[in-house]
Amino acid sequence: MSGLSAHKGKITLLDIGNNEIGSKGAFHVAEYIKKSKSLLWLNLYMNDIGDEGAERIADALKENRTITTIDLGGNNIHAKGASEIARALKDNSVLTTLELGYNPIGPEGVKALCDILKFHGKVETLKLGWCQIGPKGAEYIADALKYNTTLSTLDLRANGLGDDGAVRLAQSLKIVNEALTSLDLGFNEIRDKGAFALAQALKANEDLAVTSLNLSSNFFTKYGQVALTEARDHVYEMSEKEINICF
Repeated sequence: MSGLSAHKGKITLLDIGNNEIGSKGAFHVAEYIKKSKSLLWLNLYMNDIGDEGAERIADALKENRTITTIDLGGNNIHAKGASEIARALKDNSVLTTLELGYNPIGPEGVKALCDILKFHGKVETLKLGWCQIGPKGAEYIADALKYNTTLSTLDLRANGLGDDGAVRLAQSLKIVNEALTSLDLGFNEIRDKGAFALAQALKANEDLAVTSLNLSSNFFTKYGQVALTEARDHVYEMSEKEINICF
């Protein structure tokens, strides 16, 4: 990182993914982030920075006002680290894309994020696939969606949401939210009950903005597929809005 700091040109993209930098390396990255006036995109994917490293990066993000996209996926970040990242988002009006996939942040980690994203930050794309958030985490996300006005793309793949999680999300989408356009619920063990709830949400909310819904690799039968297909067709008939649903 010392070489980067000495570099006289403007660095806008920095990809140091899969480099085993660990928490110590994250400290040096954080120091660089604090000083950078040009960095827009940062990839730290698969570096095992852990909660300690996440805290370092979070502190740096509180000072940085240029980074719009950061990938912290696959870094062994738990609820503690996610909470630090969440706090950094509170007064950050620049960061729009946050990747936290493949981190075991669990329901408490997603709660910390949701508590902030309800009313703060400008995050438009949030990726939380394979984060072990479960139905309880889906409940926190559903609550946040009632208030958040910026989030347009949400990736919740492989989180064990099941029917309970799908129903929670559907209840939120059924009433409010005019911002979310893309929702990925693939690999979540959702069965017909969850499919029916999501179908009802699509039909009930005339202002729902969702145009892409990924439900691939779930457990519902043809009855769940039919319900979703009919909901998609109903939306098109009523508003001529096309919703792409992937089974």
